[in-house]
Amino acid sequence: MQINSEINQIIEKFELFELDEKEYLVEIFTKELREEKRNRIYKRYLEAKENRVKGKVKVGNVEDLKADLEED
Repeated sequence: MQINSEINQIIEKFELFELDEKEYLVEIFTKELREEKRNRIYKRYLEAKENRVKGKVKVGNVEDLKADLEED
């Protein structure tokens, strides 16, 4: 699998760095991951907002949900 070999190459190269460089890289990767997760959440929020505007989302409480499920 090519992805695993690429990851192994990255790990091997990472091991060559000094401790302070490794810490800096981890900080960068952590920030990148955090930003990617934020973007994913925001994208999902926009999708949910669009679905609500289009009427594809029902709003209510647990009793409303139960009643709606019984109708189907």
